[in-house]
Amino acid sequence: MEYGVSLLPVVPVRSGPSEKNEMITQLLFGEYCRILEKQGKWYHVEIVDDGYQGWLTGHMTTSVPEEHALKMTGMEASITANPILPVNAKDAVYPLMIPAGSSLYEYKPASNSFITGEAIFRCGQQPDFHTHENIREEISDAARRFLNIPYLWGGKNAFGIDCSGLTQVIMKIFGVKIPRDASRQVELGTPVNFINEAKPGDLAYFDNEEGEIIHTGVIINNQQIIHASGYVRIDRIDHQGIYNSSLKQYTHRLRVIKNLTGLL
Repeated sequence: MEYGVSLLPVVPVRSGPSEKNEMITQLLFGEYCRILEKQGKWYHVEIVDDGYQGWLTGHMTTSVPEEHALKMTGMEASITANPILPVNAKDAVYPLMIPAGSSLYEYKPASNSFITGEAIFRCGQQPDFHTHENIREEISDAARRFLNIPYLWGGKNAFGIDCSGLTQVIMKIFGVKIPRDASRQVELGTPVNFINEAKPGDLAYFDNEEGEIIHTGVIINNQQIIHASGYVRIDRIDHQGIYNSSLKQYTHRLRVIKNLTGLL
């Protein structure tokens, strides 16, 4: 099996082997993928962290031996919480600006350095890694750092993000790897029976008329939620769903609230 790793801040992953195909997700810095198929410059890949499949251009990933990929993905990486973190490869003149959710392997605080792929990088400033001392408040605080980021279908970074990309990246920061799509994320965790029992850090899921899960967000208290809708914003939530005060109407119908802290 061939493997690749992203040594770029963000790599678009598309629904088919063409720039005209929609972007369905992104491969963040330090994330590995299995290469399933090649069609010219296009690679059909499966992202190791979440099993999501799509197409990317091969020159945007760096090939690594299978043994190396299995070793690195088998260890626990340090996950950045900084919305943007400058890092430099050895002898590089200009830094890479990597997003929150990037994977730093074998991070060494003394030298502020880490390994990604088979290259050594040094951080341009101190990385922000979250602890688990007050996990619920930390999750809601991490979510606030994404406020006002514009909505982007398939996005997972500080310049464009979608609703399930937001929840996936936030949970990854705390060491929990959840699926890419809200319809599969909802299968995890423990249900919260009533909205007044919801706590900071719980994830809420919303459905459409057909009962399909189509939206998600992070509860910051039992009356407010952070979610990506137009942009990452704070709205009111109650037993019916999300109420947008600007539009003066409910925009999303609540299906279920899940507590994922047991996965930490």
